[in-house]
Amino acid sequence: MKSPLKPSPAVESTTSAVVAKGVGKAYDIYDKPIHRLYDLMLPWGGPRCRQFWAVRNVYLDVPHGSTVGIVGENGAGKSTLLKLLTGVTQPTTGTIQTSGRIASLLELGAGFHPEFSGRENIFLNCSILGMTQDEIEERFESIVAFSELGDFIDRPVKTYSSGMYVRLGFSVASSVDPDILLIDEALSVGDEHFKGKCLNWLNGFREKGKTTIFVSHDLGSVKTMCQNVVMMDRGEVLEQGDAESVSDAYLKRIKDRGNERLSMMNRAETEYPRWGTGEIDVTAMGMFDESGEASHVFQTGRPFAVRLEYKAHKDTQKPVFGLGIYRSDGTYVNGSNHHWRNSPIELSNVPAGEEGTVEMSFDSMPLLAGQYYLTTFLYDHSKAAPTAIDHREHAITFEVVDGANHQHGILYLPTRWRMERRVAGMETVRVESDS
Repeated sequence: MKSPLKPSPAVESTTSAVVAKGVGKAYDIYDKPIHRLYDLMLPWGGPRCRQFWAVRNVYLDVPHGSTVGIVGENGAGKSTLLKLLTGVTQPTTGTIQTSGRIASLLELGAGFHPEFSGRENIFLNCSILGMTQDEIEERFESIVAFSELGDFIDRPVKTYSSGMYVRLGFSVASSVDPDILLIDEALSVGDEHFKGKCLNWLNGFREKGKTTIFVSHDLGSVKTMCQNVVMMDRGEVLEQGDAESVSDAYLKRIKDRGNERLSMMNRAETEYPRWGTGEIDVTAMGMFDESGEASHVFQTGRPFAVRLEYKAHKDTQKPVFGLGIYRSDGTYVNGSNHHWRNSPIELSNVPAGEEGTVEMSFDSMPLLAGQYYLTTFLYDHSKAAPTAIDHREHAITFEVVDGANHQHGILYLPTRWRMERRVAGMETVRVESDS
């Protein structure tokens, strides 16, 4: 395990905001509800449950003024750890010490009474967070203004959308002027306008020397906002250190796990159709990363290649190999072949018994994060209407991860931004940036 997390150089602090020593959280899992009653009423004979450790043996030392991200796959224990740090649940083992007022934004609606209005929930939650009645009344209008809920503030929160929950929850959490703020992926639900508003507030919060700990799957935000990152898996801390190195290690782990999962999926018998006249068979296919290793997980902006192996069973006059890329929902992203080129590759005659390789290489993965699949085309173009020789739908499933997260949508488009700033009596300032 790496050394304890370090604060920002701009923040001078001799104490820690959060210290966790040997923290673990176990839950009793019963196969049947009646077994829990048996343990209460008939304790002899040993417990009738098994223990599940959601968090185990966690050591953290978070200095005042630092911004720490917690990353990991679903089920890694991130949310449970935040609940332990905020005091929502108590640890089974170990100790947690915090210094300063804590506010948290955990699951959507956590701490809200669904039958109460937004107004009533503001007073309830602010009281729980330690504010006096006078303080709440003084800040109430600013909380409502920040949330932008308008007249909905007097409606029951059970009628709120997920985005409205986030607006209310973040507005309450930010209003108590906490020393430590804990956030669990909640901002990913809000709309872009409110998300930007929250990020601006968080930047100001950090500049004041306050401490932020947040769970996120958005590695772009993690790298941008955090000095330090903690990577968890199966309840344990695997690595902690500077944001860049730990985020890269997490991306590699995602790639390895994704390759394992997608390899099994691609090896399984497919239910997708394959048809054609059969003069040539595509006998094998694969995708390869920039180092030439077979892979099913790729990073945006990195080179990759698709390779097909074929064998001819009959003489074929003009076969053309092609490739279609689709998003997992069936959206057709791109299709090409070696014939539709400025300098076409012509296969005028392929005799029976010929074997060969067809490779399509890409200088840069143009897709953004998501799951995609390939369809391979092999058609006879010697006829007026091209005829399928070997057409394979959904031939390979693959995944794209985007560590930078600089763009949204399907495709990464290299761009150049330019700004000119002009003030009377001053020299014009020009700034350019490539993505």
